[in-house]
Amino acid sequence: SKKISLLSLPRDLYAPIPETTLYTKINSLYQYGLSQDAGVEPLRTSIAEITGQHIDYFFVLDFDGFEKAVDALGGIQVDVLRDFYDPRYPGKNYSYETFEIKKGWQTLDGPTALKYVRERHNDPEGDFGRAKRQQQIIQAIKDKAFSAGTFFHIFAVNSLLNTLGESVKTDMPLGDM
Repeated sequence: SKKISLLSLPRDLYAPIPETTLYTKINSLYQYGLSQDAGVEPLRTSIAEITGQHIDYFFVLDFDGFEKAVDALGGIQVDVLRDFYDPRYPGKNYSYETFEIKKGWQTLDGPTALKYVRERHNDPEGDFGRAKRQQQIIQAIKDKAFSAGTFFHIFAVNSLLNTLGESVKTDMPLGDM
């Protein structure tokens, strides 16, 4: 139908490990696939089993690529629905840092957008709130990437594609993209 859908699965969802009788948290299946030289297939198979939907293609974007993509777009506009303050946000090298953002419209750069989508200690909705924020950011990225000001600005598009090329893994053929 030439449409794409976005579905968020809670990171702690107990999911079947394909070709075994075992289960694990769904956020562990990608690493499991890598350790078994099976790539994304265990995750794809488990998600298909859980949802009853065939998964045509996958995209994996690492954290650095996410930050660079948002920055390549010149940041994104997001309506932050509540104040966040987390003095124990995971930092680099197993450290902690403080993440704080105020309610209202904000222009987020890459690092701030990443923290906003990953924050999980200070959301009364737990994983569901986190999923909403992730979808909100993905929508903001899509809106900015396909806006007339960006989409027809060849340098911005080129920068975004170069950034994604370094940080994305997919099995979607270029022609289908």
